[in-house]
Amino acid sequence: MRIGMILDSSFPVDDRVEKEARTLIEAGFEVHLLCLSFGNQSLQEQINGIHISRVFLNKQVYKKLSALILTFPFYNWFWKKRIQKFVLKKNIDVLHIHDLPLCGISIDIAQKYNIPLVADMHENYPMLISESRHSNTLLGKILISKKKWFVKEKEWLEKIKHIIVVADEMKQRLQAVLPEIKNFAVVPNTIHINDFLKLQKRDHERSAKYKDDFIILYYGGLGRLRGIETVIEAVSLLKGKITRLRFVIVGTGSVMNELKIKVKNDGLQKSVSFEGWQEQSVLNAYMENADICVLPHIKSVQTDNSSPNKLFIYMLFKKPVIASNCHSIQKIIEEYDCGLIYKSGDSEHLARQIQELYTNSSKAEQLGENGHLAVKTHFNWSKTSQPLIDLYKKIEMDV
Repeated sequence: MRIGMILDSSFPVDDRVEKEARTLIEAGFEVHLLCLSFGNQSLQEQINGIHISRVFLNKQVYKKLSALILTFPFYNWFWKKRIQKFVLKKNIDVLHIHDLPLCGISIDIAQKYNIPLVADMHENYPMLISESRHSNTLLGKILISKKKWFVKEKEWLEKIKHIIVVADEMKQRLQAVLPEIKNFAVVPNTIHINDFLKLQKRDHERSAKYKDDFIILYYGGLGRLRGIETVIEAVSLLKGKITRLRFVIVGTGSVMNELKIKVKNDGLQKSVSFEGWQEQSVLNAYMENADICVLPHIKSVQTDNSSPNKLFIYMLFKKPVIASNCHSIQKIIEEYDCGLIYKSGDSEHLARQIQELYTNSSKAEQLGENGHLAVKTHFNWSKTSQPLIDLYKKIEMDV
């Protein structure tokens, strides 16, 4: 059976898309991926068994058109013709759409060619749009209808039989708004342990950089809902209470310059380090000296239903996790006793939790061990990808 995946972004790198595709290939399916090229990538390529077809689109044009998909039809026009051509040329048996934006036109295409359609919901997309920076500017409020995204999510997903989500909480949310029973597959953003560890490289310079400090580590994007400001405020409160305290931020994003200004204004230049974006292969060098890893997301409907990959990376490296009280994250941390929870946005509570692990190293070590065991036995891709395989075996039987 030929699976046609549609990704309205470039590939690689999309870790989830690659893991899903490779898993389905290993299960005996043939996977073709239609995605974008923003520059020098080949239009036809094969990577790890995935047959890749790319269409070129200028990146700045992409950013503008994709943000206004419900306002102007141009982005849908661009994709509709190309998806139809892809389905016919590759003789696709099942259409697999990554995230919400292209579900609308894909429903029409799947019906036209009488093939099953799978909606792979990486995010609570309407809430993501609602809380994004560009939707809350003056121009964004004029051009982007937040309410319409919630309406379209319900309208489109009511017509799609097979839905993949990243957390039980997201499944429950969708079940509450979709009247008909759907074939849900819950596939969290866990890591493929062997592949991830094989990727890691020794980096002596990075390993030595912070070896004498007490390190709080954050890895990931720097967006408005990531809660990095709360950690910076907690560091300010702990300055002088924890010897050689340093908050190391590995990643980049839309609010990075704002965060740097905040650090400077708070006089924390020696206590907060911005490492910028780094290859995943050097993460072990940062993890080696980390004492605590943080997941400080601002609590919202979006983050309550999330499955952040970084949580499982932290746990794999035996690091105690301090996270905000986002429901799906809190549930894992408390059930497997691998970290501490603080109230989202409460820097004083966060500071107390950091100090708790600083003064009780044996507790911190035990939390890290608990997390590592949970990843080895429960939260690894080899186990959590099984619902994806089961979903496609069911589709294959029904086709």
